[in-house]
Amino acid sequence: MNHEVAASYAAVRRIARRSGSSFYRSFWLLPKDQRDAMSALYAFARITDDLGDCDEPVSIRRHWLGLWRQVTAMNLIGDPDQPMRLAPAIDGLSDASCQHLVQHAANIMPALRHAADRYSIPSRYLLEIVDGVLADQQKNRFDTFEQLEHYCYLVASAVGIACLHIWGFRSPLPLQSAVDCGLAFQLTNILRDVTEDAQRGRIYLPRQHYEQHGLDEDDLLHPRRDARLRCLIVDETRRAAELFDSGWQVWDSLEDSGRPMFSMIWRSYRSLLRRIAEDPDAIVSRRVSLGMRERLGIVSNHFVKPLYRRLPVPPVEVGEGQRSVSHS
Repeated sequence: MNHEVAASYAAVRRIARRSGSSFYRSFWLLPKDQRDAMSALYAFARITDDLGDCDEPVSIRRHWLGLWRQVTAMNLIGDPDQPMRLAPAIDGLSDASCQHLVQHAANIMPALRHAADRYSIPSRYLLEIVDGVLADQQKNRFDTFEQLEHYCYLVASAVGIACLHIWGFRSPLPLQSAVDCGLAFQLTNILRDVTEDAQRGRIYLPRQHYEQHGLDEDDLLHPRRDARLRCLIVDETRRAAELFDSGWQVWDSLEDSGRPMFSMIWRSYRSLLRRIAEDPDAIVSRRVSLGMRERLGIVSNHFVKPLYRRLPVPPVEVGEGQRSVSHS
């Protein structure tokens, strides 16, 4: 590993550590090399999200993300030990407002390129992460569940499949289950954040679903305790539960080193979905989250090997029913 790559890994570890994310804490369930690769992937996704969430006008954010995608594509080609490269559109860039792109590329791309090469992460999934943030700049309404599925694939499933390459799996990977797992996670996020998204003028639940319950856009933009909204949330939690059931099938293909992290993330999100399902009205008044005791329980069950070995496999949630209801 050359100096540039080693320095880049140090930079992505700092970015991941400073995030304070519970996702970062789960990295410690992995061996060091896989943990470093996860830090590179996390830093890349974090910077991409930050470009999409900054305070600049949409046109500027889209321009920056387009340049960032070019840099990413350029650096996923060729020898990972070669110096970091800039896309022609950025090389020699003099606009001070874009210099942060050059700095981010210098910090992140060598480690990302090295990790992608080492763990054979197809470039399409990394580029789709950028495409997902770009999609968020262009569309914050979905008419059908199929449209929402595609969006969730870009912002969640593509990240998850890249993770699976780092964790290691035995072929063939159940790709549909991997996609469903990301969709389950993102749908849980959407349900948790209905009110927060409404404050930003965003509605991610599909029109075809909320109109079935007699709701309109205004009901979602100004959510309140309402039997119709409650029924919508219950329906969506059932849909997400089926996706979680499908997503767990990834477990059978995972290498042993990746199973604890997958299990911890899966169980955390599944517990959050259960919390939403138990009190659908709660999303109107607060951001639903797991209590400290429940979070500590999930963490200890994965970091303490005797407890981890006693966890039910598959989890009891998977046995609750068969996946028979159509996603739409």
